[in-house]
Amino acid sequence: MSSVLDKRPQRIVSLSPANTEILFALGAGERVVGVSSYSDYPEQAKTKPSIGPYNAPDLEKIIALEPDLVVAIGGLQAQYIKSLEKAGIMVVSVDPQNMEEILTAIDIISEAIGEQQRGAILHAELVKKLNQVRQLNVNDTPKKVFLEVWDAPLLTVGNKSFINDIITRAGGANVASDKNVDYTPCDLEALYAYDPEVYIVISHSHSADKAFIKKTYFSDMAVIKNQQIFAINDDLLTRPGPRSFDGLVRLAQILHPKAVKNGAMK
Repeated sequence: MSSVLDKRPQRIVSLSPANTEILFALGAGERVVGVSSYSDYPEQAKTKPSIGPYNAPDLEKIIALEPDLVVAIGGLQAQYIKSLEKAGIMVVSVDPQNMEEILTAIDIISEAIGEQQRGAILHAELVKKLNQVRQLNVNDTPKKVFLEVWDAPLLTVGNKSFINDIITRAGGANVASDKNVDYTPCDLEALYAYDPEVYIVISHSHSADKAFIKKTYFSDMAVIKNQQIFAINDDLLTRPGPRSFDGLVRLAQILHPKAVKNGAMK
């Protein structure tokens, strides 16, 4: 008689960097045999064969890896999911749009790979971070936050981006939350009109020192005068996975400096 462990998928392919991070966080890294491009965390993920970008995975490469499970993104990869299922490959898909849905995605994946116990532990750890941040917001008025996704052209996040949920939970008020999109362009006039109290730069190919708002003709803005410009690593805010909760904590630390100083959050 085969054991439960024998039935766990032993050859797993991940079709997104976020799903790769979830799989490794659940202790299934050794069973991952293929990952999408830019799956660079943790370090071990870099050693896995690439099956191409998440928006155009190479089906032939995936099938050649003989996976017994593929972890995909819901709507975005629908056509690829259908093709893989036609090829007889089991697929589980997730597409979290907020922090609660990230927790659900972790639950779904942990169930699919037979790591329910690890999944429950990880879920509880992340909920603890959520609750810790929630307590900081009880007595504080939300601060107006502008989050720079890119500087040329200047882009920020609308209310459809799950980053909007992170901003809100951290104790911020996204100045572009009235935009019913994931990302939205912003011109000089709009930035002045937003008059953010805190300016967050997603650091990727450039640092906070190269932020759009650092340009000299913004020097009269209050957010610059008050030195409220901060950088957060892009992976902590753009990948819906366990590290999104680290991004939440980092943003909460920025928005609640007094609480950090008093030891309420470390």
